[in-house]
Amino acid sequence: MTHPTAPANDFSATLQLPRTSFPMRANLPAREPAWVQRWLDEDVYGQLRAKRAAANGGKGAEVKVVHLGPPYANGHFHMGHVLTYVLKDFMVRSQFMAGRDAPYVPGWDCHGLPIEWKIEQELRAKGQTKHDVSVLELRARCRAYAEEWIAVQKAEWQRFGALGDWARPYKTMDAANEAGIVHCLGQLVQRGLVSRQLRSTQWSWAEETALAEAEVEYKDVTSTAVWVALPLVGRANEFLVIWTTTPWTLPANRAVAVNEDEDYYLLEHKPTGKKCWIAANVFTGKNSYNNEFIIGNFKFINNDKELYRVSKNKFNKSGKDLLGLTYRHPLYPDQIGQIFHGDHVTTDSGTGLVHIAPAHGQEDFMLGKAHGLDLACPVDGAGKYEPSVPPLPKTQVALAGKLIWPAQKLILAELAATDLLLDKQDFQHSYPVSWRSKEKLIFRSTPQWFVSMDDVIIPETGKDLRKSALELIHGHRPDGTRNVVWTPEHGENRIGGMIAGRPDWCISRQRAWGVPMTIMVDKSTGEVVADADVWTHIEALVAAEGIDAWDSRLGGRETELFPAGWLIKQEKTVADFSYVRDILDVWFDSGTTWQHVVKAESGPGQRFDRRGDGKRPADVYQEGSDQHRGWFHSSLLTSVALTGDAPYEQVITSGFVVDGEGRKFSKSLGNGVEPKDLLPKYGMDIIRLWVASADYSEDIRYSPATMDAMAEHYRRFRNTFRWLLGNLHEFDVATHAVPYAELPELEQFVLHRLYRALTEVREAFDQYQFHKATRALLEFCGGTLSTLYFEARKDVLYCNAALPGGKPEFYAERRAVQTVVHHLLHALVTRLAPLLPFTADEVWRTLHGEAACVHLE
Repeated sequence: MTHPTAPANDFSATLQLPRTSFPMRANLPAREPAWVQRWLDEDVYGQLRAKRAAANGGKGAEVKVVHLGPPYANGHFHMGHVLTYVLKDFMVRSQFMAGRDAPYVPGWDCHGLPIEWKIEQELRAKGQTKHDVSVLELRARCRAYAEEWIAVQKAEWQRFGALGDWARPYKTMDAANEAGIVHCLGQLVQRGLVSRQLRSTQWSWAEETALAEAEVEYKDVTSTAVWVALPLVGRANEFLVIWTTTPWTLPANRAVAVNEDEDYYLLEHKPTGKKCWIAANVFTGKNSYNNEFIIGNFKFINNDKELYRVSKNKFNKSGKDLLGLTYRHPLYPDQIGQIFHGDHVTTDSGTGLVHIAPAHGQEDFMLGKAHGLDLACPVDGAGKYEPSVPPLPKTQVALAGKLIWPAQKLILAELAATDLLLDKQDFQHSYPVSWRSKEKLIFRSTPQWFVSMDDVIIPETGKDLRKSALELIHGHRPDGTRNVVWTPEHGENRIGGMIAGRPDWCISRQRAWGVPMTIMVDKSTGEVVADADVWTHIEALVAAEGIDAWDSRLGGRETELFPAGWLIKQEKTVADFSYVRDILDVWFDSGTTWQHVVKAESGPGQRFDRRGDGKRPADVYQEGSDQHRGWFHSSLLTSVALTGDAPYEQVITSGFVVDGEGRKFSKSLGNGVEPKDLLPKYGMDIIRLWVASADYSEDIRYSPATMDAMAEHYRRFRNTFRWLLGNLHEFDVATHAVPYAELPELEQFVLHRLYRALTEVREAFDQYQFHKATRALLEFCGGTLSTLYFEARKDVLYCNAALPGGKPEFYAERRAVQTVVHHLLHALVTRLAPLLPFTADEVWRTLHGEAACVHLE
C-alpha cells in the first residue's frame, strides 16, 4: 500500500525504515560523565532504596548485602580497583534489578602506615622528622592527606559508574567509626581474648613498628652467610660450627641448638686446623646448599671415614651427647652459652648446629623462654644497637647506636680478627620485607598486645578462636549447606591453611596515625580494665572527639577517661593505672566493619541501625585473592571472636589484572596501563564489558587487542539496540501489542529463545558469574537476533503498512513483529543495565523519555 503522504511514483517513501534519535556512535568518553552527575543529582540509589523498602505492601524487599572492603585512601585507582569495584557494582545492580534491596555503602580505610609514612617523607624533605611535630599535628596532617585522596578516589570511583550511598560513605577515620572500632576492642578485652606478652615479632626498623603477617611480603635478597666457630669450654681446640645469614644477630647469641637424634662428627677444618663439630648428614649426605663448602674445607680426622661411624668413637657423638656442653660467645668470650635440643633443628641445611638469639627469631625466642635465657633485645625500634651492647673487645669498635646492617661488617671484622670466621659467601634467598617501605624486616622480642588464637574459649562455640574459625571455614550447617561458600572453592583451603598455622594476632602498633588501643592496666595486679562501663564511657568520648580523645587526656586529664565516680567506687586513683599508647593494627579497622558498618546492634558507631537496613552476616565479601590473609582473615577472626559466627555467607575472590602474555603489570616491563589512559579512548561501558566478559576467578588479561574486541562486542549490543528502537518509532504497546497466542510461530519461537537466554542470565547473575551472562546475551544478539530474526523480519518491518488499510494481514503481521521487538528491547536493556549502565540508561530514556531511568526498573 502506498503511504498516504508519498508523492506519486516515490516508492522509497513507502518504506518504513528505522527511525530513532539513538545515535550510532556512542561517544562514551565525552557523554558518560554527564550521566554520572545525573544519577547523583537524581539520587538514583536513594530512589531505589525507597522503592525496595516500599515493596511487599511496605514490608520491604529481600535484602542482599554486598559489603565493601574499603580501599586505602592513598593514590589513584588502578586497573585492579577497576576490576574489583566494577565487579561489586555488577553484584549490587543485578540484585536491585532482580527486585531485591541491595544496600551498598562505599568507604575508605584511612589509618595506617602508608599515610603516616608519606607525611614523614614530607617532613624529611623539609629537614624535619616526625619527632619535631606533636602527635596531634601529625594526625591532623595524616587526616588532611587522607581527605584529599578520598575526594580524588571518590570521583574516580563514581566515574566507573558505581551505584552506592555516595552521600554517606563510611571512613574509618570518622569519629563514629573510630568509636565502633574501640567498641570491638572493648568486647575482645571483656571476653579475655586480649593480653600483653613478650614475643618475637616481625618488626619494621624503617617504620619503627611491629607488623602483622598481612603487612609483610617476600622478595629475593642477597645476604652474607657466615660459618662461625664457637670455642667449647674445657675442650682444647674444639669448636661448634654455626651457619647464619644474619650475622648482626650474633651479639644476642645465648645458646646453640642441636637435634639430639642426629649424629655429629668432629672434623678438621683444613685452613685453620680447628676441630669442629658438624652434623654427620651435612657432611656425608650431600643434601645441603652449603655442602660444597663443607666438603671443600673439612676432612675426617685420620681420613678414616668408616672409623668414625662407630658411635663410641670419640670423634663421633649423637646430639644427645652434646647437650650440657658449654661454649664461649664468639664476640664476647666472657659470656658462656649452653647447648640445648631444638625440635626445629634439621640437617638439610646449615651445619646442624643452630645459633640461638632469643631476642630475635621466633623459634629462638621460644627455646630461650623455655630455658630461662635472656630475652632482652639489644636492637632498638629503629634498627640500632642499644647502649647496653658492649664494644667489640678485639677491634675495640663500639656497636651501640649503629644501624645493624652496616654494623654487620664490623662484627665480621671482629670474628676475622679472633680467627673464628671460618668462611663467608653471598647467599640468595627469599626474605620478608615491609610491603610499604620495602625495607628488610627484623625480628625483635618486644612486649606487644595479642588476640589469643588458642587459650580462650568462645562462649558461642565452646571452642578456642582457631578451632571455631576453622569449623566455619570447612564446616556445614545442619541443613547440609556450607557455613561459608568459598568461590572459587580453593579459597577454602587457602584461608584454612592460614588460620591453622598462624600465631596469635599481634594487634598493637607503635605509631601515631590509628585508633588508640584505649587499654588501661592496673599496676598492682597487671590486669587489664575490662569493666563494660569504662569501655562504654571511652567509646562515647571517641564518638564525640575521634581518636585524639585518648592521647589528649594522657598526662594530666586521665580522670576523664573513667565514668564519674568509678575510681572512688574502686578505691583507686588515676596513678594506679598505666595507659597504653600503642595504636591498633589497621587490619583491625577494616576487619571490624561487619559490626559498625554492615549492621550494628548497639554502641556508638552504628550506621545501618539508624536507617533500619542491612543485615548480618553480609551475603557477599568480594576482593582479590590476596585478601585471604588480609581483610577476609581479620574480618573472620573478629567476627568469630565476638559472635561465634562468620561475617559473611559467601566469599568471592578474583585474580589479578595481567598483560596479554600473563605477566604482572610492571613499570620496568612497560606493560602497565591505568584507567585514566583507557577512559578517553573507550569510555567506561567498554571497560565494564571487559570485566563482564572475563572469568574473574582467574587472572584477567588486558591487552589493546582485548579491548578492541570488547569495542566490537559493544558495537553489537549498540547496533542491536539501535535497530530495535528504530523499528518502534510509531508503536504504542498499549494499543498495538499483539497477544502471545496470536503471534506467528517465528515470533513465538524468538520469545521462547529469549526466555531461555534470560533464564541463563538470571541464573548467572544470582551466582555472580557475569561472564556467563555476558556470553549468553552476546550469543542471543548475534545468533538468534542478528543472524536469524532481524534478517527474516526486515521486509515485514520495512515494507508492511504502518497504518490500518489495504491488506489487514500485512498490518497485523507488522504489529506482531513490533510486539516482539518491544519485548526484546525491554528484556535486553534491563538485563544489560547492571553491566552497561550508561548505554542502558541512554536506550531507556530514548524509549520512555528523559524523565525515565532504567535503573529504577
